Amino acid sequence: MRVLSFIALLLCCAITTLAGVIKGKVTDTKGEALPYATVYIDGTTIGTTTNGAGYYELAVQPGTYKIACQYVGYRQSSFTVTVSGSEAHVHDMKLAEEALEMKEVVIKATDEDPAYRIIRNTIARRKFHLDQVRSFQASIYFKGVMRSRRLPDKFMGQTIKSADLGVDTAGKGVLYLTEEEADYYSEGEKEKTIIHAVHESGNKSGLGFSQFPPVITFYENNVSMLGRGTRGFISPISDNALLYYKYKLLGTFEEHGRTIYKIQVSQRRAYEPCFSGTIYITDEEWGIHSLDMLLEKRSGMDMIDTLAIQQVFVPMQKDSWVIKSQVLYFTVKFMMFDVTGSGVAVYNRQKVNEPIPDSIFGGKITSQYDKTANKKDSTHWDARPVPLEKDEQRDFVVKDSINTIVNSPAYRDSVRRKGNKFKPVAHLLSEPSYSSKEYRNTYTFNSVLLGLAETSMLNFNTVEGFNLAPKMMVRHRVDSSSSLNMEVALRYGFSNERFNGIGRVYYYKRDRTWLNRAWIYGADAGRYVFQYNPDNPVIPMLNTWRALGARENDLKIYERTEATAYVRRNYGNGLQWMLRASWQQRTPLENTTSYSLAKSDKGGYTPNTPASLLAVATAWEQHDAAIVKATISYKPGFTYTQYPDHKVANGSSWPRFTLQYTKGIAGILNSKTDYDKWRFSIRDDLNLRLFGSFSYHFAIGGFLNTRYVSFPDLMHIQGMRGTGYAAPYLQSFQFAPYYAFSNTAPLYGEGHVEYHLNGLLSNKIPLLRQARYYLLVGGNALYINNSSYYTEAFVGIDNIGWKLMRLMRVDFVQSWDSNMGRNSGIRVGLTMRGVSVVRNNPTDGEW
Repeated sequence: MRVLSFIALLLCCAITTLAGVIKGKVTDTKGEALPYATVYIDGTTIGTTTNGAGYYELAVQPGTYKIACQYVGYRQSSFTVTVSGSEAHVHDMKLAEEALEMKEVVIKATDEDPAYRIIRNTIARRKFHLDQVRSFQASIYFKGVMRSRRLPDKFMGQTIKSADLGVDTAGKGVLYLTEEEADYYSEGEKEKTIIHAVHESGNKSGLGFSQFPPVITFYENNVSMLGRGTRGFISPISDNALLYYKYKLLGTFEEHGRTIYKIQVSQRRAYEPCFSGTIYITDEEWGIHSLDMLLEKRSGMDMIDTLAIQQVFVPMQKDSWVIKSQVLYFTVKFMMFDVTGSGVAVYNRQKVNEPIPDSIFGGKITSQYDKTANKKDSTHWDARPVPLEKDEQRDFVVKDSINTIVNSPAYRDSVRRKGNKFKPVAHLLSEPSYSSKEYRNTYTFNSVLLGLAETSMLNFNTVEGFNLAPKMMVRHRVDSSSSLNMEVALRYGFSNERFNGIGRVYYYKRDRTWLNRAWIYGADAGRYVFQYNPDNPVIPMLNTWRALGARENDLKIYERTEATAYVRRNYGNGLQWMLRASWQQRTPLENTTSYSLAKSDKGGYTPNTPASLLAVATAWEQHDAAIVKATISYKPGFTYTQYPDHKVANGSSWPRFTLQYTKGIAGILNSKTDYDKWRFSIRDDLNLRLFGSFSYHFAIGGFLNTRYVSFPDLMHIQGMRGTGYAAPYLQSFQFAPYYAFSNTAPLYGEGHVEYHLNGLLSNKIPLLRQARYYLLVGGNALYINNSSYYTEAFVGIDNIGWKLMRLMRVDFVQSWDSNMGRNSGIRVGLTMRGVSVVRNNPTDGEW
């Protein structure tokens, strides 16, 4: 048996050795290179494409072959070659532009272009071609490259060194380069990519893209160019395409006995989600032969300037064409950056509607890497189907050298020492960090003046007056998957002359083989000041400005001494839970200062104890509290990417369900609290494609008993009344008074909905469509009982900004409530295309 295996191995080596190579350059008749032209063995789907300089290489076994070459807009060319062994055959090809014919047709002024008849026939056959491919298999070679045409000298205060990026002094060169080999499978909605090899320039352990740009099909009504979660674009052969496109027949040509129509496609109206370019349609079959399409600003693009796609199909049999190559190009100009990129995918060994082993789609792995995918040596890539260009060859050499340097202990230590230099401005306006050798320990401090997400170091409120609240966070890296974290917060109020301090320590342990799976164990202890609402709706920095500038004190606080322990588990599959047990001693606080820069007639400070809370709480006095809180959350439907040595969750299209239960336990360590409180919520974001997106968050909850409920234990809502800054979206009420609707109701309900049109109507409004601003509408509602409710509706504009920095949103909000109150005004917030920027703490703490 060993002898037979050895003979088989020798035969495989001999066959590999005898493989010949056919190579050359593809140009037009003027000698200009044709980048990414398709070169394949006629009568098969085996082939390759040229690189950006027009060169190709095709490895073949001994035999006689007819090699064909085609390029969108050019006449197909072919030649015959006989390969006898391992020799190389060089054959350059010149492709002439298609000699288009136009049949003489008498067209009246009222007649439409002949292209419309062809498009109607193609639309009628669209679903046939779409449903025809029930399953698809192919081997893929993918190369992605991003090049710089210009770089700024500085960006956000940081000097950009061209040498560190591997580009020349003019800022031109390759910024990113990767090549990959994979097998791709699809069947209905199921997809899987198995990556066998990946080679990322400058990163020996790089993993490239776990999912290549998919086979983009224009037989879909809505074409997903930027991923399935995006709005998409209208196909020029969609069911309603004639409402969005204009067509012009440019001519016909013959290829392998088939008549091919070349049709120019253009938008009827600017700023509709439409393509422009040319599409080639086969006569009688009414299928796509090839296409060259472009998206630009007038197509509804906002983050990038242009995105182009070229696709070439080859026939497998009558009425059945398969993708041979797909090339994507993009350009981005942002500030002083000028970047272009391309991604070319070459498909071989295509199979349509052939059985796929059940094991391929077993489990929920959508992308999978071989164990040695990123460990192939350089000889593996000598047989790449698309030759590297000169700057790409140089990039692999230069970036690998740079990578060796930047990963050396000496270089990393020099970067660390440079980052550790004291910068006064950084302490004033940001949260500076300092690291020990090998980044084993990291020390982070809060900002002196600015702290939107957390407390800044210097603040003012009516209880403490001016107060100094420094914080230090220490992260000790135990190993590559775990860390010990410590946080210390000190606080001194100059008016009440009170010093407080609290500490937190928690251990974070991540699963080495499943990166989203982790444990957190922690404890808090000390004395500090807290808001009555544990969600901390009032931002201390904004309260400082309003108190000193307008004599308004939204921040209501109390003092708490506590000892707390908690554990949190994330299973990495959408399921996570948290358990928190705490003993607290709560002490009421009163105002100690009326100082303000505003004139005394501008307004007056309110007491630190809200009267609305006294009406619903059992009592507000110094007392002890023993509290247990449990939360479980689940988002089903997760899929995963299996990397060579670990797994990562991709996400899910399902809603997230969350159940929370809190119990105040009387009699333990002198605890007076005695209540049971629960809350259940469901939240999701729905992609409606061309119709935008719809987000919702609904919740119900209440108290099962209210024997002793103090201020911090009430059900509070998140509000942001009195400031132009928006509260976190989909969980807050923009104009609700902070504590007016706090309650102990046995049952309440709340809902938050937002509909982002994503350009659906704004592309009809001149100023909005040119600025790429999008409309949105929505509402928030709270119902406690017939005499206590709150509603608000809003209309807004998001996607405000410029190119990649579109993070702002502005809403006009109108509110109504049961207290006969009506308010309206403007709210300004930050979003990431509909996802609000919220404050979060991994330990579920409040300070």
